[in-house]
This record gives sequence, structure tokens and C-alpha cells, in this order.
Amino acid sequence: MKLIVFIIGLLISMTLSAQKFSEETLRTELDSISLKHPGLNNKLQLNVNSLQLSELINSVALENNLNISIDPNLNQQISYNFYDAQVKDMLVFIYLNFDVEFDFVGSIISIRKRKPGAPIKQLPKRVDINYNPSNKFLSLNLKNDTLWRVAEELTKKTGENYVVNPAIREKVVNAYFMNRPSEQVLEMFAQSNELEVLKEEDFYTFNLKKEDLQTNKPNIKNNGRGSKYQLNANNGDFVLTKNPVGTLDIFAQNVPMSDLIQAAAQESSVNYIVYSDIKGSVNLDVKDIRFEELIQKVFQGTSFSMREENGVYLIGENKQDGLRITEMIRLENRTIESVKTAIPKELIADIEVLEFVELNGLILTGGKNKVEQLKRFISSVDVVVPMVQIDVMILFTSKSSGINTGISAGIKDQPTETSGTILPGVDLSLGAQSINSILQTINGFGIVNLGQVASNFYLSLSAMEENGIIDIESTPKISTLNGHEANISIGERTHYQQTQINVTTSVQNQGVYQSDTWTPIEANLSVKIKPFVSADEHVTLTIAVEQDDFSGQIGTTAPPDMTTRSFESMIRVKNGEMILLGGLEEKKKVDTGSGIPILSRIPILKWFFSSKSKVKEKSKLHILIRPVVTY
Repeated sequence: MKLIVFIIGLLISMTLSAQKFSEETLRTELDSISLKHPGLNNKLQLNVNSLQLSELINSVALENNLNISIDPNLNQQISYNFYDAQVKDMLVFIYLNFDVEFDFVGSIISIRKRKPGAPIKQLPKRVDINYNPSNKFLSLNLKNDTLWRVAEELTKKTGENYVVNPAIREKVVNAYFMNRPSEQVLEMFAQSNELEVLKEEDFYTFNLKKEDLQTNKPNIKNNGRGSKYQLNANNGDFVLTKNPVGTLDIFAQNVPMSDLIQAAAQESSVNYIVYSDIKGSVNLDVKDIRFEELIQKVFQGTSFSMREENGVYLIGENKQDGLRITEMIRLENRTIESVKTAIPKELIADIEVLEFVELNGLILTGGKNKVEQLKRFISSVDVVVPMVQIDVMILFTSKSSGINTGISAGIKDQPTETSGTILPGVDLSLGAQSINSILQTINGFGIVNLGQVASNFYLSLSAMEENGIIDIESTPKISTLNGHEANISIGERTHYQQTQINVTTSVQNQGVYQSDTWTPIEANLSVKIKPFVSADEHVTLTIAVEQDDFSGQIGTTAPPDMTTRSFESMIRVKNGEMILLGGLEEKKKVDTGSGIPILSRIPILKWFFSSKSKVKEKSKLHILIRPVVTY
């Protein structure tokens, strides 16, 4: 009896030692071991080609200081690339893709060939895809995901339909793209995984590249699972083959559409009702197409349409009541007025379009094909319109300096009174009385007698230096929608007087009449900008800048002088970057002088017999701009 109990206990312990892990439980176990053995968290850079599985695990264990026991029977040849994958991720990958079992004894991991038994339950791995419907930006983070699951998740997130060629449903794909336009991400995803993505009317198709189609095309034999329909009529050639997966391969040349529909419906085992005669012929050569997709393509551009109801396809002209549908489309980002005016006339032919202003929507009534085509167009234009804020910086700097020196003397019509300033600069006019007082003082020394000057004599002394700096910074900001012009004008207004004299020469009322009016005049800083935002968030700007300034006035009633600076350009700049549009640098130098010939050139004496004036001016104007795009 004791022996039986011992044997039963031994069998139970052996059963418990060979645990079956799910992916989640295995990761939890490896994570707990990695706390003491961080080598499990190291990243691998391996390119394995025709190497035994046991040798791969042994080399990874030695390189990362891990305690791993390997079953020598794991001798299958493998070829894989591991790039930036953690060691524990490689172990989980081996567990999920090869017939192996894991046992854990403390920090020792035992890997041996799996015994025949129940299959391992695996939790489905989440496909990491994010989509922003406001700007149609897509993000992919794919690691060893199958193509059909990627297509399924894309359909859920984007609302678009994705079709995968049955021959490559299980193809493993990898990709990492963050926050880029969906069309661009799909193209890069297909290219990096040796695929081809084609956009049809209302869905996308994933297939192998054309050069790989022949080598990867599955070998399908018509062994009773598929069928073939062939018609050789006097008015055309028609070959229709049904594939094992239910799709159709069709070659038709000048074949009546009614014959094509009848044959395709028969081979696809679908029920249909024809409301009117289907007139017209068709030429086509298509592969792997389903019945509904075939009819939609054949009816495109015709007056016929199709609608499916309870598993029955209704076929006929658009005007048939049974084929007309009514739908309301609510716009999210645009107004119905702007969208309705943008719809081409060809798209609204045979369709009644009504406005529902309260819900910002359009009510469409017509054939299904026509309505669906119009819905696709409206969806393509009902996107978020970028808002562009433009910061304009206008910098103006002016520096000036001037020196006036010299002595001038002469006789005026009447005596001059002494006046002027000595500090901060000398600008002094001396009259005859002041000059005679100075001369009498000099005569009093008895050395020389200079006499006196006439009563109308004057003497002017000038020794002045002037410096000036002007800094003006204007920073107007404008916000507008993409493709719309924005204007801003900032300035000042002044008035000047205009006098009008009217002379009346009538017998009873003669005289001269004068009227004064004040006329306004403005000096403005005006900016006109029209932005265009591209898909890569670069902004093309059409810019016109004009700046007016009052520079002086001849008289109190005269109009002021006006200085105008203008700038026009078209540039392309990245979102958020600042760019220098242009600038103007102006330098001015004036050097004038007057004096008595010969004496005005002799050193020291020239100070008493000449006068000079020097003026230097330097000004700079720069225009900077920075667009910021928001959604």
C-alpha cells in the first residue's frame, strides 16, 4: 500500500514539474528571474542562419551569464534576425514557435523538447496601432505581427477597409512609424516589408510586390473545389474561373453586362433580382475579385446600380425606387455651404442634394453607387483645416551723428542782440555792443588799438555735436485658415489744410470767398499674408508688407512728407521656424564747408575763417516671420 501511494505521489510531482505556460505566465516568470539575473533584460544583435536551436540558446546563455540547461535533442536548424530584442523576448519567441517546454528550478531554466500533449493556450498579442481622425495621422508599432491581424486592426481604427491576399495572410511584418500622414505610413510600411499597397475606390489591398507575385503565388489546382465558366459567343470572348477561396478570375471582351452578371452570380452562388434591362457591353481582365466588387466596378460611370438587402442583390437603373437610397451626411470640420459649392457637377448628376442647416448636414437621395461615390468625395474634403498663426517682426534701427563748427561775421540791416547757448554746445551770436566791449577791454592794455565795429555788425560762433539712436520694433500677429488671406493695418492719421478761393463776378454779388478744409492723410504698417500648409507641415506664404512714415512738413498747413517701404515675396518655411524675409540697410554721409579762400585751408587760421558741417546717418530695416500651424 505504501508503495502505491509513493508511485502516485511521484507521478503527481512529475506532472507538476512539466508546467504548461501561456505567453503571459511565461513572461511573468522570466520577469521575476530577471530581477536577480539582469542578463535576461540585455538586448540582442543576432543574425542567425542555419544554426541548431540548442547552440543558439547555449551561446546566448554564456554571453549573458544565465543558467540554462538545454536538451541535446533540440537540433532543428533555424534562421532568424534578432535586432534590439531582449533575451527574455527571444526565449518567449522560442517557446511559442518551437516544440519546447520550460521548467524553473530557482534561477536555473531548463529547456527540453515538448512531449506530445494538449496545445498551449496563447493570449492574442495586441497590435499596437493608433490613429488620429482629426488630421488622419497614423502610428504603427509592429513586432512580429501577422499581416491579417494588422489589416483587421487598421480597419477598426481608421474605418477604412483593408483586404489581404490570402496567400500572404500569415506573413510576419514589423514596423515603427510615429504620427505621420496615413497614406505616407502605409507606403513606408509596405516598402519595408516587401509588400505593395493599392488603394481602390473604398478599400486598400495588401499584396506582394509585382516581381514576387509569380514566385510566391500559391499552386491552386482545380480539383473539384473550384469551377470554370467559359463562353465563346459570336459577339465576344468570356472566360470566368472561380477560385477555391470564392473569388473570381474573369477575362471578358465585348461581353454583354447581363451575361457577365448572370455568370458571376451563378458561380458565386448569390441571389439577385434585376429590375430593368442591363444594356451595354464590357471589356475587363481581373483576378481575385468578389461578386459585389465586380458589379460595383462594372456599373461605375453608368446609369445602373446595385444594393444588397437581406442577402439578395437588387440590380437595375438608378431611377428605380427599389435601388434609390436616402442618407444624411453630417459634416464635422467644414460648413455645408463651402462643401456643396465644391462638389463637381458630375457627382451630383441624378442625385438630389438638400441642406440640413441645423445639423450642418447634407441629405442625399439617389442610386447607391452614386450616393457612395459622393459620400467618399465629401469625406475626403471634410477634414480639419489647419489654422496658421503668423508672427511678423519688423525691426528698424537708425543711428545719426553731426558736427557743426565755424565762425561767421557780417553786417545786418539792423543791430543784432547778443543771444545763444554755450553748453552743452556753443551756438552764440554776438551783437556790436558786446563786440565793442571786448575790443575796449583789449585796447585798455595799451598794446594795440583795434578800434570799434559798426552798430549793425554781428559775429556768430558755432561748435556743436549731435548723436541720435532710434529703435522701432513692430510685432503684429495674424491668424487665418489655410488658403485664406489675412490683412492687418496699424498706423496713425494726421490732417493738413487746403484753402480754396472762389471769385464771384455777378453784378449783384461780387467778391472773393475763401474756404478752408482739413484733409486726412495716413501712415500705416500694413501686412497681407496668404498661407498654404502642405502635408509635411511646411508652409508656403505669399507676403506683402508696406510701411509708411511721416518724415517732415514744409509748413504748418502743408501736407507732411511721406516715406514708404514695401516688401513682396513668396517663401516656404517649416512649421514653427523663424526666417528672415529681407532687409534694407541705408547709409548717408554729408560733409559741407565754407570759408575764405586760401585762409580757410591754413591750419589754425582756418578755425577763424571757415565753417564746416558733417552729418552721418545709418539705418537698417529687417523683416522676420514665423508661422505656427495648429489643428
